[in-house]
Amino acid sequence: MYHMKKIGVFISHIYGDYQNRLCSGIVKKAKEYGYRVEFFTSNDGENLGDYVAGESSILHIPRPGNYAGIILVSSTYFLSTLGRDIRNYLKDHFSCPVVDISQEESIYPRIVLENHKPVKDLVLHLGNVHHLKNICYLGCTMQAASNAIRRQVFIDGMDALSLPYEGRIFSCSFAETDISQTLDRILELTPAPEAIVCYNDKIALCVISLLKERGYRIPEQIAITGCDTLEFGQMTAPLLTSVTFPIDQVGATAVEQIFQLSRQTPARCENQPDDSTENDTALPVTTVYAVPSYKTSCGCPCSQNVFSYSYAQKLDQRIADLEGNLLLNMRMSANLQDVEDIDSGMDVLAGFVQSLEGCREFYLCLYEDWDRVSGHIRELTLTDENDIDSDTVLLKLAVRDGKRLPECTFTKRNTLPDYLYDKGAYAYIYAPLFFGEKSFGYIALSFDHDRIGYSFSFISWLLNVNNMLKSLCDKKNLGLLVGRLEDIYAKDELTGLLNRQGFKLLSAPVFEQAIADRQSVAAFMFDLDGLKQINDAFGHGEGNFAIQVLAHALESSAGETDICSRSGGDQFQILAPDCNASKAAWLIENVHKYLDNYNKLHTKEYSIQTSCGFCVQIPRSPCELVEMFETADKRMYEDKHNKRCHTS
Repeated sequence: MYHMKKIGVFISHIYGDYQNRLCSGIVKKAKEYGYRVEFFTSNDGENLGDYVAGESSILHIPRPGNYAGIILVSSTYFLSTLGRDIRNYLKDHFSCPVVDISQEESIYPRIVLENHKPVKDLVLHLGNVHHLKNICYLGCTMQAASNAIRRQVFIDGMDALSLPYEGRIFSCSFAETDISQTLDRILELTPAPEAIVCYNDKIALCVISLLKERGYRIPEQIAITGCDTLEFGQMTAPLLTSVTFPIDQVGATAVEQIFQLSRQTPARCENQPDDSTENDTALPVTTVYAVPSYKTSCGCPCSQNVFSYSYAQKLDQRIADLEGNLLLNMRMSANLQDVEDIDSGMDVLAGFVQSLEGCREFYLCLYEDWDRVSGHIRELTLTDENDIDSDTVLLKLAVRDGKRLPECTFTKRNTLPDYLYDKGAYAYIYAPLFFGEKSFGYIALSFDHDRIGYSFSFISWLLNVNNMLKSLCDKKNLGLLVGRLEDIYAKDELTGLLNRQGFKLLSAPVFEQAIADRQSVAAFMFDLDGLKQINDAFGHGEGNFAIQVLAHALESSAGETDICSRSGGDQFQILAPDCNASKAAWLIENVHKYLDNYNKLHTKEYSIQTSCGFCVQIPRSPCELVEMFETADKRMYEDKHNKRCHTS
């Protein structure tokens, strides 16, 4: 076995039958060479609205320099945008060999599945083996480019047989009504058609059903062929003659190409084109050929039995699985909807991991900034978040062989922490976590026996996880906004202390508790001395500064349970529970010491002083709170008056 290296595979809609067979071929051949395979999957082209705007985040999971080669399965991307972005990203950041599985031109060496030529073989088979002459072609209007090639191959076959084809070439959509109307036109031909070569199995199977409804016997009266060997076509009577695609061989061939290119020098293996060579059509193309599969619908004998009963059971099981997955996803969505924090979310999610059939490893990785507050929200809420290490990933949830592993952090040097690879699988599937343009991280999966067990229902699974993460981010933003609104309502903007509304809101329950506990409380009133003189001589900015200094003095002197507020202008209030006269005097003394020290240490042309008064008693009624502050206010003015008399 060769030393363990990795192959990266970019593929869309990995749950499809074609993709599943292709990936299985890749994994099987990669294991022979000792390669680990990492599949980076997406679902481009699905109509999920703004949700899919962040699918390009799949590009940020693999790290350049970690791979012996990359396989790009361009043929699976429904939209050109994501496939193009991936090609450009690979070209700009990856120096390893890249192989493209694509029917279209590419800037990379390609693996091509030749699935058109067998259509000619089918035509020759109908003419040479079954001696049929009146052969029609029924193409597909919805896949024009591919249909044009197969139509021409059909013509080539008819030419080889020296048979006429004018007026015997038709096209329709996949809709049954359109197929039926086109079939009626074919049946009106003179001479009557003896065989119909269909664009694919889907159309062929519909044609067989419609012909049976019209009383035709197949293949005795009309032979039918398809092209792609659908499972259902091999479970009907007659068995459908079709074309078998060696898709697993395509995957294996791609790995072979990576292995050969990686052994070449220089390091780029003549595989990473410069801008000047993007349109160079001389890049190597490796072709894997599809082959005809002759069954009874063309008239050939076939020993294969039709297991209609077992297939019906299989379909019933699929329906039951779909229903079960639907209910599971509904329950999962409901359970994740009320999650309040990421830790409880992971606890809920860990329970649902057990429902992933055959899943051996499950890892949920979050980027360090996954819940970072947007700049707009930070600005509105005056929030200052710490700098985030963009090169760090948090393994938030890890489940292997049914056991939950501790969370940890690791660098983006690898897609998973190194220790997980020690006993890990040969094949991992990565799916990005995102909502809109916000990227959260990714999920990594492996399945028993390195099979590709990623099912269509896992899309709903991912949506539930992404919705949970988006909800937690929204709750964080909302919490900051609500907190800011509460500050605006309850806090004084200049000093940060409670304002009149905030003091009223918080003081009432404290006072009522003191009444219930028969506990003494102290009410304080403070007033800044000489504010008018400071404003007149030095400006209102200095007056505000003096108010802030007094606020700091009060806040630093008050106890943890004391309620401190700026009631307005230069006046402040403190309500101190469990406070007697000696504690009250000690608080006032600390305020004066704070101001005296401040005045000594700072070279202001004015000094900051305060007058104060307090009232201590054991309250019996809530209405006494107002009376206590009135008494404290009166004593404060007495203190101010005494100072004036002393200075005069």
